[in-house]
Amino acid sequence: MTTVVPALRAEWLKAVTVRSTWACLLAYAVTVFGVSVGAVAAIGRSQAAQADYDPAVLAYYGLNFGHVAVIVLAVLLTAGEYGQHTVHTSLTAVPRRGVFLAARFGVGAGLVLVTAAGTALATFLTTQALLGPAGTTLATPGSVRSLVAAVVQPTVLAVFCMAVGVLMRDQSGALSLLVPFFFLVSPVLELVPVLQDAVQFLPDRAGAVAIRTYGRPVDLFGPLTGLAICLLWAGAAVLVARWALQRRDA
Repeated sequence: MTTVVPALRAEWLKAVTVRSTWACLLAYAVTVFGVSVGAVAAIGRSQAAQADYDPAVLAYYGLNFGHVAVIVLAVLLTAGEYGQHTVHTSLTAVPRRGVFLAARFGVGAGLVLVTAAGTALATFLTTQALLGPAGTTLATPGSVRSLVAAVVQPTVLAVFCMAVGVLMRDQSGALSLLVPFFFLVSPVLELVPVLQDAVQFLPDRAGAVAIRTYGRPVDLFGPLTGLAICLLWAGAAVLVARWALQRRDA
């Protein structure tokens, strides 16, 4: 603990004293809230009248777009130091690389978790209020679980992307890989019939299953399994990033 606490404090100061961190968190909150509320205001009542209406899908519609801000923040917190050549100083101050990585991931995940929690709650309450009688409340079965998943998914995604940033050590390369994959490739692949089953095991698609209030006929697993798959992806990425950091020169 005498090593971990100073490392956490150092990573916290590095994260919160640059404008890009707050810009990304603000962009996430504004995007998720704005897109979700806009979608509900535009098509909410017509969607609610359909037989397969799932309130969570519409309530958190902006999550798909907000993920871009999470990815950018995660890469800046990790690969950014390699581009600025300041990682040498960080590793000199915290030579135990496992502690260094844990502190960095912990601070990044904590920032996203708090932001996602406030955003998800505000988004849910606002969108359901706009739906009026067709809306749901937190007392509705599945609503709290869906809300928790909407908080956990972007947090786990941030951890996964931070690990990729450590592995690639180049913020342009990491962003060029992660943003198109999660924002374009993964959703498009889900539309291909022969790939639908396999794509559900990708971290963002598994997280989407966890957020839904009701399961779909095409879903291979339930919400808890979806969250577990997300956590497995993040855990595996962290282990590989730690292995790489231990064996590579800064």
